[in-house]
Amino acid sequence: MAPPATQRRRRSHKKAPVAAEVPPEAPVADIRALPDEVLSAIISLLPTDAGVRTRAVASGWTALWRAAPLNLDDRELRLRPSWRNGDRVAARITSILSAHPGPARRLSLMNLTRVSNTTGDDRYATFDAWFRSPVLNRVKEVHFQYLYRYRADELDPLPLPALRFTDLTIASYGRCHFPDNLAGVRFPNLTQLTLHDLTNAERTVHDMISACPQIRSLLLRNNKGFRRVRISSPTLISLGLSVGEHDDEPAMEQLTIVDAPSMERLLIFDTEGGPINIRVIGAPNLRVLGSLPSSLLRLQLGNTVLQEMIAINAITSMHSVKILALGADGFKLNIIVDILRCFPCLEKLYFTNNGALLPIQCLETHLKEIVLRNFTGTREDVRFAKFFILNSRVLELMEFRAPVRQSIKKWEANERRKLPKKSDRASQAARFRFVYHTCLFRNYEDTNRTHALTESDPFKGML
Repeated sequence: MAPPATQRRRRSHKKAPVAAEVPPEAPVADIRALPDEVLSAIISLLPTDAGVRTRAVASGWTALWRAAPLNLDDRELRLRPSWRNGDRVAARITSILSAHPGPARRLSLMNLTRVSNTTGDDRYATFDAWFRSPVLNRVKEVHFQYLYRYRADELDPLPLPALRFTDLTIASYGRCHFPDNLAGVRFPNLTQLTLHDLTNAERTVHDMISACPQIRSLLLRNNKGFRRVRISSPTLISLGLSVGEHDDEPAMEQLTIVDAPSMERLLIFDTEGGPINIRVIGAPNLRVLGSLPSSLLRLQLGNTVLQEMIAINAITSMHSVKILALGADGFKLNIIVDILRCFPCLEKLYFTNNGALLPIQCLETHLKEIVLRNFTGTREDVRFAKFFILNSRVLELMEFRAPVRQSIKKWEANERRKLPKKSDRASQAARFRFVYHTCLFRNYEDTNRTHALTESDPFKGML
């Protein structure tokens, strides 16, 4: 039966749904419309291979590539099998330096051996010619090392022209042997320097510091000949040190900070190879210190001398230190009590377990955060933690970094029951945090934090 006319009319007056309006597509920007100086700046920031390939975009882009400050990095030249012999990489570098008029912004040669593993050709003359290229006259950043060679009895010499760049602001040199005489070498604008895996004596680092009147950060990593290092610099802010063990003997015997009025951070990473003696007698603004191992034979902080972390004379305070990292074979209170008394304004303590007390001022008024690495819940571990929980009146966070493999939830609940209840804590604001890892936390390994001057706590985030 047909529906009534009125009903048909009512339905016929219903409006059809309005289709959603599709906004017009935004016009796609044509990168070629950008000013040439902007395109050149972009090309300069591209990886080396990508920067070179921009010449294929259009005929005019060859001129843009030539006008852009050169960024040349041998690890960014994706030529197989470059990682095996480097012959094609070396040829490409020569070609790029011949085609580009300069200036260069950055040069990084980290992936080439001196001698070709394929042809046996000696590349030293090639390296020397690259560093003499006028394209590099005003280069701002240089990184150089020979690729590691097995069974190499001696390190190859650093090409002399690698030290000629007076506009440098950042430099790293490694796996080579420096010239014995650095007279005449000057880096008036250099602020960041890394020396690693060198076989020279400590005179090299002393001469390099003297050659850098504006240096702000210095990283010394695995240099086997730096036995007794003496740091004197009016501008140095951050010193990083990592010394691996060499022939079962300490590679570094002593580190002395004698005149560093601007130094704020002394960062010690791997300590297997020393130093076994540290003297900090001229760093009045030191704010971050560590990680200090309990294996130190002698530690001098100002006028205070500690023998195996035990004070042997009257303790004087270093009020500037706010962050301290320590390591010891076990959570042993007697090892750290004296050293804590040296830092009455300490705010954050990192402690790594590598295997009636006097009042301590930093516990009363300043210490807010403690990180305990390799906490396993032994009686000694818990006693160590309880001491700080019951005595640190402004403590806000205690972090337990535990190498735990078993059921984490059950283990953590059991450990929390061992710790003082909130009502018994010296600070009612204190919180506990548990962080887990499947292996032991060892040395702090991110040595590049030495140059991260904007980070107030260089140990934060490092497992």
